[in-house]
Amino acid sequence: MKRIDDPHQIQKLRAASGVCRLFDTPGLIFQAFSFEKGEYLVSPDRRMDWLLFLAEGAVRIYGIRENGSLLPVDRLNSPALLGDLEFTENGRSAFYAEACGRVICLALYVPAYRDALNRDLRFLHVLLHAYADKIKMFSAMDLTAATVEERVLLYMATACPDQELRGIEAAVLQLRCSRRQLQRVLQKLCAAGQVEKLGKGRYKLAGPQWTSVLSEGISERAIR
Repeated sequence: MKRIDDPHQIQKLRAASGVCRLFDTPGLIFQAFSFEKGEYLVSPDRRMDWLLFLAEGAVRIYGIRENGSLLPVDRLNSPALLGDLEFTENGRSAFYAEACGRVICLALYVPAYRDALNRDLRFLHVLLHAYADKIKMFSAMDLTAATVEERVLLYMATACPDQELRGIEAAVLQLRCSRRQLQRVLQKLCAAGQVEKLGKGRYKLAGPQWTSVLSEGISERAIR
């Protein structure tokens, strides 16, 4: 991690990201940091006292099970917020956030502004939306869709812009399955006419006709 000290670059990042529009509190002083590929932005073994606003780059989120295997959680592309859960958990984190390449973040030091942020209505709404997105992602993937095929269709319908999956790696992290498993499922869905392959790593729902069928199947299991 390297601190970015150039005030002009920080101001440029602030203007481009629109981060100030997320707060009602005036006079917030933002810092900026750069991370190289493989560096941790967040980890369970160190206190997280920052709100990090991902301005450039991508970050993968994962946990580590007791047996040492990885538990993929998500992949975030800029713009995105890190540290929202840690804000309410007093700096404690359950997951790792690792830079996928070079990453640049605007950073706000929480201890200096906690009292003000706890009264900042606009910022608190930002947190609510961030928490809602996480709950929606986990509940949709784990509670509603029982099979990998259903999870893929639900992910494409609700989480992908224009219902188009762009990039296998990001989908693998969010669907919590292996690359080989996802590719096998996508091939099966393409053969069934439910998904159309547009190019390398790009797939799109072939039409809305599957939605009611999927919803009915989910509803029946929920009732049971």
